[in-house]
Amino acid sequence: MKLKQIEILIYGGKMKYRVDNDKIFVQLDRGDWIHKSIAEVIEKESLSSGWIKGIGAVEGMELGYFDYPTRTYKNKIFSGEYELINYDGNITISDGKPFIHAHAIFGDENYQVVGGHLYDAQISAVGEFVILPGEIKINRKLDNNLKLTKWELS
Repeated sequence: MKLKQIEILIYGGKMKYRVDNDKIFVQLDRGDWIHKSIAEVIEKESLSSGWIKGIGAVEGMELGYFDYPTRTYKNKIFSGEYELINYDGNITISDGKPFIHAHAIFGDENYQVVGGHLYDAQISAVGEFVILPGEIKINRKLDNNLKLTKWELS
């Protein structure tokens, strides 16, 4: 996939991104939702696979932990402000639509950390992300034993 060379787009005056050869740099500002914003970039750039990395400051994040014995996620919403220490995610296709699967680590004002599967979080100051687009389409398929979707690389 050849991305457009150096293009700047602004959505709603907040989220901005810039394409530079094989990378997409995304800047999120206060009030932007991480996954909603990144999904806009994925759709605009017609991505069907890739990797996402990021850092920043957030509030109101929802994390999940997959409980293997019950094959369910346990979700928890965290209030207050946190540093986004590390965000790692991937882009695949699920049910014909782009899907973001991400894990993240956050730090609080007492330098305590919490992390897990990230459903979404709202930027409280700024977020800086880079998307590394893939060249192939990666679909997710339900694994009936796990009750999870996973990469289908065949």
